[in-house]
Amino acid sequence: MKMRRTITAVSVLALAAVMTGHAQNGINSTVEVERDYQGSVARAVKSRLYAPVDDSLLNFKLNFDYTTFYNPYKDLYEFSPIMTVGPASEGRVVYPWLYARLAAAFPLAPSADLYVMPRLGEKFSFGMYFNHDSFWGRVPQVSFLRGNSIYNGQKISGGRMKNRAGADFGFRWGKGELRLGASYSGSMYALAPAEGTYPGSKFNVYDHLKATLTVRSTNPDPNAFYYDVNFGYRYFNNRMNIMDQLVDADVSLGATIKSEHKVYLRLGGSFSDYGVWRISPMYRWERDRWRINAGVTFSSAYGSNMNDGMSGGSRFLAYPDASVSFEAARNALWLYLKVYGDNELNTLYDLFAVNPWMDNTGTPHLSSTPIAAELGLKGQVRDRFSYNLGANYSYVSNMLSFMSQQQGQYLYQILAGGESHVFTASGVLRWKSLDFFALAEVNYRGFSNPDAALMMPAFDVNAVLEYNLRQRLFIRADCYFRTSATGKGMGTDDSYPVTYRVPAFVDVGLRISYAFNTRVMAFIEGNNLANSRIQYFLGYVDPGINIGAGICLKL
Repeated sequence: MKMRRTITAVSVLALAAVMTGHAQNGINSTVEVERDYQGSVARAVKSRLYAPVDDSLLNFKLNFDYTTFYNPYKDLYEFSPIMTVGPASEGRVVYPWLYARLAAAFPLAPSADLYVMPRLGEKFSFGMYFNHDSFWGRVPQVSFLRGNSIYNGQKISGGRMKNRAGADFGFRWGKGELRLGASYSGSMYALAPAEGTYPGSKFNVYDHLKATLTVRSTNPDPNAFYYDVNFGYRYFNNRMNIMDQLVDADVSLGATIKSEHKVYLRLGGSFSDYGVWRISPMYRWERDRWRINAGVTFSSAYGSNMNDGMSGGSRFLAYPDASVSFEAARNALWLYLKVYGDNELNTLYDLFAVNPWMDNTGTPHLSSTPIAAELGLKGQVRDRFSYNLGANYSYVSNMLSFMSQQQGQYLYQILAGGESHVFTASGVLRWKSLDFFALAEVNYRGFSNPDAALMMPAFDVNAVLEYNLRQRLFIRADCYFRTSATGKGMGTDDSYPVTYRVPAFVDVGLRISYAFNTRVMAFIEGNNLANSRIQYFLGYVDPGINIGAGICLKL
């Protein structure tokens, strides 16, 4: 998967519409979904209404949408209320207990996925998974000349690898569910040498470990007391004397008063020797075509060892949390307005997952959105064509952003950012039939302070086309284009950062898959077919054109 959609590796994502997601609070996917970089920077992330699920840090794609071959788990985990995407079948559906995928490309880029979920009956579920993605080749080197980021024709080591493994256990009783999960990922990324130096290969190597406990209500009675309790432990080690340990908590409680009125309380946060806690009371009113939420979020950060750009006296804030939704046409058109804000804590665990070439300062990052407003509409026509149009304004303090800095003979990524007013306009058009799928998405972003959102383009377009012949032969083409962006870099001295223009690029991919039967599928694919110089972080270029093949197996 190309890094435009998610910079971090994601294995499985539950597909659900935004409104469905709000209506089903507390639904979690089997495998952790990491932070989205663009969303962290400016809430300028592609629509989550129909999020693409092709995800891997590198190029190979594991698609869990609209083909039966890419769904290793029954509804991702045994007790999910989200319906499985895929063609209907007669009789009792038997879900696979094993899913395996193996692929390789030239230049050398192997990848593998293994999911195992024994059938343990209606009350118990258990699943294990393993993912591997790596690239062992060279990438173009970046030069900085007269305010431009250019390519000097030289190539440098671009090796990178990420391994993930995890397990998930679930137990369900009449009106509730308990889940235990654990995951580990180990990563290794080659650092880019500074121009004019001749060092050997050096890697950023680090580990992520996470354990979770969830207890939640599954009582379908709308008048029942609702609870969803989540606790987690996260550990990070970059193997360079930087270690981070955190405890996460998220508790949601709710009850219905009569039939139209609901009250909820959510509290939690992330805690270490620094952290953020929040308390969010919420009132919800629902009648006929109207959905109204009115609430407030009280949030406070503590700890002095973070890059927060705020004085200690301004760390406590009350943020709005309200929305109005109206079904303008039955089952066809929805209008909505949201007003919100919050603190966002990016821990070391988060930062290295977002940007694997971080330096070793060991500083977490706190940003704040005092106010944001979003206006939009969503619609569908005869269950095949759908659209999502929206506009968003936000004021962000200490936005998450990165710049390049030479440290010794290598380029590292360090934290940057600032205050900015952000305006975003986006549109998504989607068509889906039994044989054909198409998606077109356009995003525009405007920043009052471009230096606060480095490497973020003003405009990008994403398009996907897929055709299948009798659910046997699948042909998929995708194209992503983004305009030029602004980056900043520093030398080894303490001089001021220099601003550089990073060129626009286009990223084209093609995949052809053939299902021999219901158990075996083979595919070939090409990525970055235009051989573009894809640069998401200043000084680091993604692999060029590569062609590969693979096989999928279900049992």
